[in-house]
Amino acid sequence: MAVIVNIKNPVTSLTQASVAAIYRGEELHWTHGSRIKLVNREIGSPLRETFYERILNARSDQQFFRPGTPVAVQSLIQRSDEAVIRFIGAIEGAIGYVKISSVNDKVKVVFLLEEKGP
Repeated sequence: MAVIVNIKNPVTSLTQASVAAIYRGEELHWTHGSRIKLVNREIGSPLRETFYERILNARSDQQFFRPGTPVAVQSLIQRSDEAVIRFIGAIEGAIGYVKISSVNDKVKVVFLLEEKGP
């Protein structure tokens, strides 16, 4: 699985902990100041199941809240890798995740989640 951002985003790489902090709502802005826009797959998507289990250590239907507030972390739901890539390719502050084989030149990979071994 690849975590991707818009090609114009100056961020070149993220750690697993950074990706988790972004999706838990602990980080709201990129280091260069622009607002982070989360893209998620739909609940029940195998990719979302893997992302939530391995990155967030959570169930795929778990709702996160901004630390210290009752405000839920909002994300745009997309139903395919192609839709995720299309949105992230158009929105500079967006971040999402797709299968590695789906990545194209419209987005930049900032984190790779290795496949689990046997």
